[in-house]
Amino acid sequence: MNLRRWLSTVALALALGACGGGGGTSDDAVGPSPKTGKAADTALARTVLLEQADLPAGWRGAAHTEDPVEVARSRDLSICIGRGDPEATRSALAYGPDLTMGQNQVSSIASVVNTAADAKADLDAVRGPKFGTCVLTALRDNLARQAPDARIDKLAFEPLTVESFGDGSVGVRLTADLVYPDHTDHLFADLVYISKDRTTVSATFFSFGQPFPGTLEQSLVARMGNRIATA
Repeated sequence: MNLRRWLSTVALALALGACGGGGGTSDDAVGPSPKTGKAADTALARTVLLEQADLPAGWRGAAHTEDPVEVARSRDLSICIGRGDPEATRSALAYGPDLTMGQNQVSSIASVVNTAADAKADLDAVRGPKFGTCVLTALRDNLARQAPDARIDKLAFEPLTVESFGDGSVGVRLTADLVYPDHTDHLFADLVYISKDRTTVSATFFSFGQPFPGTLEQSLVARMGNRIATA
C-alpha cells in the first residue's frame, strides 16, 4: 500500500476508535430517508460528513474502502481508553470520501451510538488522560509495521485548539519523523472529534512536510460542526 494512503488510514482508524467505529456501512441510501432505527441513524451519520464539494477546486475524492486494519485498530484503541469494544454501543457508521491534493489528505467518519450517555462517555474518554498515550502507542506500532526500513523519531501528541460545537469538540495533533538512510518524512495528522446527542463526527487532516493548511482546516471543522449542530 502507498505509505501516504496507509498512514492516512491509520490516522482515520485512530479517530474512528474514539467514536464507536468498526463494522459499519458506507453504502449510498436509496429512496426516502427512514425515520427510525438503524437505517435512520445511518442516514443521520451521512449528513455530517465532509464531501468533495466542501473542498476548493483541485482536490480529488475517492470513495473510502473500509480496511480490516481500521476495524482492528479502532477496537484496540477504544479498549485502551476504557470504552470497550465499540460494537457494543454503536448503532450506525458512515464514511466520507478520501479527499487528496498533493501532500494533503482529508478523511471523515461519523457514527451514531445507542444513547446520549454512550456518546458523552466517548467524549469524556477522548478528553481523558489515557487518550494521548493510547494513540501514540498505536501509531508507533503501525509505523514500525508498515515502514520497517525507517527509524521512528520525534513521535509526539499535543492538544489542538478547535472551535466548539454541539456537546463538545476535541482536537489533537500527532507528529512523527520517519528517518530513512537518504531522507526523512515529517508526518502530521490533526484529529478533530465533535459530538452532539448520540452523533459524533471525526476528521483526519493529514499532511507531509508541514501541517495541514490552518485556514482550510478551520473552515472544514466549522462545516462539520454546523452540520452536527443542526442535524
